[in-house]
Amino acid sequence: MKSHHIFCAFAAALLIVSACGPASLYEENREITGGTGKSNPDGKKDPEGGGSANVSVPESNPDAVAYSSLIDPLSDAGQFFIPEPSFTPEAYWTLTYNNGYGSRNNVRTASGTASNKFTGLQHYLLVQSLAGVVNKACIEGKSDIAIWLEISGKGYAQEKAALDAECKGQIGVQNVYELLTKEYSVWNGVNPTVKQLIKGYVLCDVVGNPESANCAAVAAHVYDAVIVDKTDESLVSALGYKKLYDCSTMSLSQAFDEFKNKCNNTALVLMPVATGEWRDYAIANKLFIMNLNKQYASGRAENASLFSTVLDWLKPCSQVLGWEQGCGEDVFVNRVSRHGHMVLAADWSYNHTLTSRNYKSRQSSAVVKSVNPRSIDYNLKKNFVSYFLTDGDNYQFIITDNFESNYYCLPSASTTRTAFEIGTQSLTQLAPTRFQYLVDHQPSEDCTIMETFGGGYYYVDTFSTEGSAASNRSANLKTIAERTAAHMRQHGIKVLHVMAQDLSSSRTKEALQAFVDANDRLEGITAVQYSPYTGGAGEIIWLKNKAGYDIPCITAKYMLWKDLGLTPETVADDISGKESAPSYSAVCLHAWSEFGGRRSSDNATMCHARLNASFKAVSIQELIWRVRMSHNPQQTKQYLKTIK
Repeated sequence: MKSHHIFCAFAAALLIVSACGPASLYEENREITGGTGKSNPDGKKDPEGGGSANVSVPESNPDAVAYSSLIDPLSDAGQFFIPEPSFTPEAYWTLTYNNGYGSRNNVRTASGTASNKFTGLQHYLLVQSLAGVVNKACIEGKSDIAIWLEISGKGYAQEKAALDAECKGQIGVQNVYELLTKEYSVWNGVNPTVKQLIKGYVLCDVVGNPESANCAAVAAHVYDAVIVDKTDESLVSALGYKKLYDCSTMSLSQAFDEFKNKCNNTALVLMPVATGEWRDYAIANKLFIMNLNKQYASGRAENASLFSTVLDWLKPCSQVLGWEQGCGEDVFVNRVSRHGHMVLAADWSYNHTLTSRNYKSRQSSAVVKSVNPRSIDYNLKKNFVSYFLTDGDNYQFIITDNFESNYYCLPSASTTRTAFEIGTQSLTQLAPTRFQYLVDHQPSEDCTIMETFGGGYYYVDTFSTEGSAASNRSANLKTIAERTAAHMRQHGIKVLHVMAQDLSSSRTKEALQAFVDANDRLEGITAVQYSPYTGGAGEIIWLKNKAGYDIPCITAKYMLWKDLGLTPETVADDISGKESAPSYSAVCLHAWSEFGGRRSSDNATMCHARLNASFKAVSIQELIWRVRMSHNPQQTKQYLKTIK
């Protein structure tokens, strides 16, 4: 099973495509040659390096358009679906937790006192709910003062800097009890006091009834109230706040019955009990919150039936934000998929209301770098290898310094032409500033940025096959395909990466065809199967777009994953023993696998160094074009005439 938690293993696949064709393929000055390898210890070039076929790129037609101009104008073309907090604050407070990150979700059994009131989950829920109610007031036009939760990291700093540029900036740093009690003097022409926005509190009991905290988070937006646990009730009531609703003995099922008509059904938060993340966003955007386990990470999924009911209540093709712990993905990700929705792995990420504020008007016109297919020399008989990294659908990973420093910006990314799965569609809505930064810092045109899964994590074959969604599968597939197409076309993203439960299913091909029908600029798709990831056995699924061109979907054949003993050395030896020129191999690098302290494209370097000189590294995008030329040279040349 795979987990999207940043410290856990996302499942990985090694895609090796072995396709034979008459074309010999090569592009000078962009490839790297394999190491000496045991098959060619003297490092001499492959004697077949010149190839036997002559595949010339034809002259462009007189009316050909520049390849770089194939970008749609920036607009709202229906690609946005995550709730948009429509406000810009005049200024904001930074709210500190005071208790370090390591203890914020620890359940404190002792009652709150003057000395320990800033500790544990009880305090963190109070912090999150204050931010949620205050930011909700901003969305509703009742306040101009927002709350930013204190958090470190460059990705968040980028988003905070963008916020600073739009308003009068940070007023100061305060703790929750200060903001709940203090009257503040006018600051830069604004009144920074926010306590008047809090009408009281809703009660929970995280020790006796863990899911009561989620019930309270739903009630908080209804009553404009902060969340207070029984252990801290005396502290907050002493400040003059009144109890407005008691959720301490409430079940999640009761909360859904009580509050569903007061909740926004265009998104859902899925978070475990005994955590506090995402509660501010849920409150600010009036969302329902689900937990499958009544006890943290128990794996019992007592609320599975309720989850299906809630998913059926959601608007079709909605985003489920967060994660669950201790349950297999067949219990929750596949359930979300079957009901026609998408999961975004983001259980440890922060400040979503402010990072996503007014995101439609904050869209970046950034365009990813791509390889012009006319620039490829299709005349070398070689074993072409392309590397790409997993886990790009993991929002909380992509926004971190870890992703930037230890993956995206490694020098070996450029030298190995490593491609990156990135959930760009989610980034443009939740963190547009971060999206622009990543596009601006794309290592090179050979490091292909692939849109991952098309809006979130789901399985293309099981998507929209259960409940009320089952009768609308075609329409729902069309919706997500058109959203994805609009996004990709506006940012020049040429390659889509998908996942299926069964790649051989007719429903998989139906979904792939929907993506191809929606986007005549989609150049190719890569795909993995959930279990086993190699279920596609290297098959290329061919689809035809509306312009009549054959579009490949390349399925997985091998895996690179440390826990399975699939090392750069064993994989390289496997490739060497099976591939003969011409061959086309896409190698997936498991994000969480380290070999000798090295990861990502550094692992690609180790793998490639073991291959002999008959192997050359190319980008994923280039690999797709080489496969297309091998499959149908006449048709591919016909397309190349239309661009320049």
